[in-house]
Amino acid sequence: METHWLHREFNLASSRGGRGAQLICEMAIVRLHDAWARFCRELIVTSAFGRTQTLSGLSLGPSNPSIRRKGGVIPLLISTYSGRVQYEPKWGQATASIDAAQRLAVQNLPTVSAALGASNSPAEEIRWVRNYYAHRKRGSAIKATTSVPFTHPLHPNVFELARFTSGGITIIESWVSNLLTVAVSACQ
Repeated sequence: METHWLHREFNLASSRGGRGAQLICEMAIVRLHDAWARFCRELIVTSAFGRTQTLSGLSLGPSNPSIRRKGGVIPLLISTYSGRVQYEPKWGQATASIDAAQRLAVQNLPTVSAALGASNSPAEEIRWVRNYYAHRKRGSAIKATTSVPFTHPLHPNVFELARFTSGGITIIESWVSNLLTVAVSACQ
């Protein structure tokens, strides 16, 4: 529901144009990435905690007998990292979420890793574009324009995400649609 709301707000603002609309659109991209990261975290934590069913009806048990409550999953995950003090992984990155699922030995690992690592996932594109809007650095601009064909290589114009793709939908609409497809696949 949040992705649809962000998409709607992006469309309303981009149709108006102007500086205020630019801010709304950029924030929608930042929030879209954040929503994806929160989904990935919840997917892995819920899978590790168990006591739930996947969309395909598979009953998941706890991935570790020491997990007695949902809040125990993250401390267990962090304890699997060696060396210096570790923090939670960067949930918005497929490799980090898949690594966390492996460390926690979730029972639905094949499904989760196949879905999150799918080549049709727009999560990395969104992350690069989000990084530019959040940090405004030259390196993030270059990565953003490498993943999305913005007109200017150092100043990705957020309104260009309202351009239509070859599939007849806008870039942001394709991102939202593909994120939902990946999410449903990951929950199977």
